[in-house]
Amino acid sequence: MIRTYQAEHGGTVFVSTLTQRQRRVRSRVMALVVIAAVGASAGMVQAFSDRDRADAARIWTP
Repeated sequence: MIRTYQAEHGGTVFVSTLTQRQRRVRSRVMALVVIAAVGASAGMVQAFSDRDRADAARIWTP
């Protein structure tokens, strides 16, 4: 969508903006990216935690 407005110098300025559909798609994609990033980071933290626990159990097991 292209919007126009009057600039301070008196000329017309054309500004390209996203349509409502484009904004909705962009926000949904960003939400999915955030969910994936949080899941990946939680999985990585869990993997490190499990590995540390396994190492500790191996060291302290007679």
